[in-house]
Amino acid sequence: LRDNFRLQPGDLVATAGQALELDCVPPSGHPEPHVTWKKDGVTLDLTGDRYVVTNEKLRVAPARRSDSGLYVCVAANAAGERESRGARVSVLDGLPTGRQEAAPRDLLAMRLHLDNGTALPTAAVQLRWRMLTPALAPQGYVVLYRCLLPASTPWVQHDAGRELSAVIPALRRGYKYEFKVRPYAGGTQGLDSNIRHLWIPEEGGLSTPVPAVPSAAPQHVTVGQAEMGNGTVVVSWEPPPPEAHNGIIQGYKVWRDGVGEGW
Repeated sequence: LRDNFRLQPGDLVATAGQALELDCVPPSGHPEPHVTWKKDGVTLDLTGDRYVVTNEKLRVAPARRSDSGLYVCVAANAAGERESRGARVSVLDGLPTGRQEAAPRDLLAMRLHLDNGTALPTAAVQLRWRMLTPALAPQGYVVLYRCLLPASTPWVQHDAGRELSAVIPALRRGYKYEFKVRPYAGGTQGLDSNIRHLWIPEEGGLSTPVPAVPSAAPQHVTVGQAEMGNGTVVVSWEPPPPEAHNGIIQGYKVWRDGVGEGW
């Protein structure tokens, strides 16, 4: 069973009473993996007429407010099990009648395109986006971003107001991030834009990921005799403070000073 999903589920804003669909094409494997889903960490009970699961998507119809949550696609066969990234499905009520109907409909009809971002020397990213569909301007836009490597972190939101660009500051050097944009009006949010991935350069330069020197030493270094009593010494330490890494620390080197031998 391979590691990489051929298609990961994406975040979704659904309308109560309509259908919601989450894509998932599992990793290839032998035998071909079986697909199930988890919602908020619990295996989804797929009994009932509302659920249809294939090896390409989960369909829930009609959607309910209680369907909001974090969905994970699970692929399993005799060789093991793999889980996709988590996809957030959000709390949108059925469209009201009358004149109030226009605002939610316009919001759901909006399609945003996030252009290629620019990594700045200050460990920040400049993003720009544009509207693909003719529609009234929303009340504002929110940028969602998270760190992907070495491990995915929760989404962080940055309110960009009505601007079609934003600078996201204070990112971690040497790490990879993903970004997307979502329109909002009042307490309602629209559909996500496409996703862009950007690597935040280390101190060494913008063009290539040149390793940088951490600006602080490892912490809490201890040296002790090993229990086997054969002259072996155990050395342990903790990484430098996170703000001093200046990138992803690739490893450590240990020297010993033998009497008359030098380092």
